[in-house]
Amino acid sequence: MFDRQQDLRTIRRCKRGEEPAFREILDRYRTPIYNLCYRMSRNPEDARDLAQEVFIKVFSLLDRFDEQYAFSSWLFRIATNHCIDHIRRNRLRFLSLDGATGQDGEEYELQIPADGPEPDTVLQRKEALERLTEVIDELPPHYKAITMLRHDQQLSYEEIAEILQLPLG
Repeated sequence: MFDRQQDLRTIRRCKRGEEPAFREILDRYRTPIYNLCYRMSRNPEDARDLAQEVFIKVFSLLDRFDEQYAFSSWLFRIATNHCIDHIRRNRLRFLSLDGATGQDGEEYELQIPADGPEPDTVLQRKEALERLTEVIDELPPHYKAITMLRHDQQLSYEEIAEILQLPLG
């Protein structure tokens, strides 16, 4: 996939400080490194940051690259290790919901605020939506079409009249 000899020539140019060589390496490996970072982090923003950090690290360590090995292997090893370090640093801390204890060792009930609506509100909305669906289903077909085009598709009355070939009034 990657041309080892071409990489070696480009790396030697990078070590001499030739800016176009740095750009070549970046252009050749940007997408594969981003893809690796994305697969490891599952977050596009993190993947962009991680890939950028990998290239900064690689270019700063270029003098340590051993030319007897493939540059691509060295680069992907650095990228993989960098992603693993990132995941370890940002790993979620898990808290048991069973038997939470305070500093004094006494158990207490853990209160976790809900982000969404209350369960009764969710149920009321669901029931209202079911009833509305039943009412719409009972409408004559062309009134049902008008209702669906207006509320589901959010079309204007002019667009609905044109689609159904009806007068606007």
